[in-house]
Amino acid sequence: MNELTITYGNQRVVLQPGQVANIGRLDESTLVVSDPRVSREHVRLSWGPQGWLLENVGRAGTFVFGQPVTQFYLTQPAEIALAAVDGPTVRLEPAAVPAAPVPAAAAGPGVPWAGAAYQAGPGYPGAVPQPHMPGGQPHVPVGQPLPQGPRVKAAGGDPASALRVLIPIRAWVHDPTLRQWPKLLVAVYALLPVIALVPLQNSTDLTTIGWVYCLYIAPLWALVFWWLIRPGPIGRLHLAITAIIVAAEYILIPAVTIPWEENLAPADSSHNLLSWIVGVGLAEEITKALPVLVCAIVLLKARNTKLDVRMWMFLATLSGLFFGVYEASKVYAPHDLQAITQTAVLGVPSLLERIFVDGLQHALWAGVAGFFIGLGINYRRRRILLWLLGIAIPAFLHGLNDWSLSGVFGQSLWPWILVQAFSIFVFLGYASSAHAIEQEVRHTPMFRGESMLLDASRIQRPAGEG
Repeated sequence: MNELTITYGNQRVVLQPGQVANIGRLDESTLVVSDPRVSREHVRLSWGPQGWLLENVGRAGTFVFGQPVTQFYLTQPAEIALAAVDGPTVRLEPAAVPAAPVPAAAAGPGVPWAGAAYQAGPGYPGAVPQPHMPGGQPHVPVGQPLPQGPRVKAAGGDPASALRVLIPIRAWVHDPTLRQWPKLLVAVYALLPVIALVPLQNSTDLTTIGWVYCLYIAPLWALVFWWLIRPGPIGRLHLAITAIIVAAEYILIPAVTIPWEENLAPADSSHNLLSWIVGVGLAEEITKALPVLVCAIVLLKARNTKLDVRMWMFLATLSGLFFGVYEASKVYAPHDLQAITQTAVLGVPSLLERIFVDGLQHALWAGVAGFFIGLGINYRRRRILLWLLGIAIPAFLHGLNDWSLSGVFGQSLWPWILVQAFSIFVFLGYASSAHAIEQEVRHTPMFRGESMLLDASRIQRPAGEG
């Protein structure tokens, strides 16, 4: 028997030679993977002269043993990751290995590489195949062992030869894997602060540190939030929305937020929690959430387009990051750097909290608001209630955060740290369970209404498909 068993979650499909299976987000797929990162038609499996052939047919990638593939012959059980190395995992189990591999001499440039060469998995010598197919995909003729990576001249008996083995600079220079764009990006990013010192070495502008945060720390947090929330691929539409949000905040902060706080914000020594919530938390959370909400409504009304709840949550975190950058560069950096010159006891802790933590705090609270904005867009029956709750939760956490630093607990920072920890807990909770919460909302009569997503888990699949 040359059947192929495909398993994902509680779905199980058994293919016979001659059948073709499709894996993707489409409900018509043989095996449905509803993760938004996965392409609608992602993988095709078919039987050929050399056995079961896996083909990546979607825009997102497919990874086998951590390596991207376009075509892959299944000669043994394997787990494939869709869209990312840590993406949804599908297990493929062929019942039998194809009888005879193609001789190395007969393998042409179009022959897909063989899965048997990867039996030891990542970390096995030679797990990075060479040469590469056009587009950076690995290519090894069927039946031929994998190359062993960058070749290093064998060591002789002298110390110099041994040193060339241990520190293979020449091999690294000629190694194409070190010229891949993610590794080049890491190198440039690591050098950015050093390079920035050249134009800034004579600068006396104290607001510069805020923009250093913008250029260096905020993008790192943006990547972390993208990884935590998993909103899916970022396209031109999402970049355009981000630009609109940033431009709107740049106008709203001096026009709305600052006047609001000048009139309603309590004194630093005030112990009135409600004043901190209304005078600071509500003012700043509305400023961050309003551009996101307006973009969501315009997109819905003008283009009849609904984005995934997780995408709105991610875009809202970017709104929070920019708010923190603006606040750090325009307000906190000049004040706290001057405080350092007067008294290190007060200046340094305040600088660390406001410059390096402020943007993260704003992003966490804004992300929670973005989650409820997305729910309200996709489920209009309780839209206003969802949006109000989305503002109330972060405004309360924001006000509680500032109130804990007002001196109500003396000089102790532990109450503030606990508020920070709870804010992180709430954000991570929504980030990890956003899809599950939306499924429950979709099937709760109080909220049930139009939704952009069809819940594949509630569909009865044909017998034999799990």
